Amino acid sequence: VSTQSTGDGAAHGKFYRDYLPDQNKRYSCVHCQAHLAFHDDIISKSFHGSQGRAYLFNEVVNVRTGPAEERILLTGRHSVADIFCASCKTTLGWKYEFAFERSQKYKEGKFIIETIHMVKDNGWDLMAQ
Repeated sequence: VSTQSTGDGAAHGKFYRDYLPDQNKRYSCVHCQAHLAFHDDIISKSFHGSQGRAYLFNEVVNVRTGPAEERILLTGRHSVADIFCASCKTTLGWKYEFAFERSQKYKEGKFIIETIHMVKDNGWDLMAQ
């Protein structure tokens, strides 16, 4: 992963965007093309967000996390924090901070990104799988 300043003049100082290597399949923000995650970091494609299909990722880059809050989701009660693209500020999904049910503990520290907000940026079609 390489890092480069965007110099966007944001109130919190410069934003440093992480760039994922070209040799690995990756996903990017559909709105601004900031790299988000490697294909190999997908844990599951069987999730749904408020806008449809979503993927569970082990690790992501170029996201900021909002405050955690308790929500009742399809799989039970969780403490989650919305995640935003660090570049364009679009809400992408959420991060699982805490799972109240033992069977859901594997989600803690993992990230949901809705497919409507990401694109495969190195030549492969997101819908053809």
